[in-house]
Amino acid sequence: MLSTSTVMTKDVVVVSPLVSVGGAAHLMARLIVRHLPVVQAGRLVGILSDRDLLKHDASVSCGEAMTPGPVTCPPNTPVGRVAEIMLHHRIDSVPIVGGEGVLVGLVTSTDLLRLLVEREGDRLLPFDFRLRVADTDGEALAVAA
Repeated sequence: MLSTSTVMTKDVVVVSPLVSVGGAAHLMARLIVRHLPVVQAGRLVGILSDRDLLKHDASVSCGEAMTPGPVTCPPNTPVGRVAEIMLHHRIDSVPIVGGEGVLVGLVTSTDLLRLLVEREGDRLLPFDFRLRVADTDGEALAVAA
């Protein structure tokens, strides 16, 4: 069973609640990210998504535009559970917090899709594959698995 600590993004860029939405938008565009955790005094206080940017003027602070108290998980949460939470709440990221609400990572829908692609590449075909070589009369000459 995979835990979130194996798939989460660990090098997470964060913003202060005092940063303007305009500044956050520039940062998100430069880093090509859709979510920025909002951290104050080392603790997660909210999350700012690209959708939040659309709802607010550039001069508004991230503290005003963020979703306060976002859904979070501890680092030992199974990946499947995080995916269930994301589906249930219709969200595309879950901050991973350790003790005292300290942000330790972020699991995004992109992280989960990357995991799926990596895992599928390692799997064998989900069916039994046999190649039948026939002569011109339709007689089977060989069967290869």
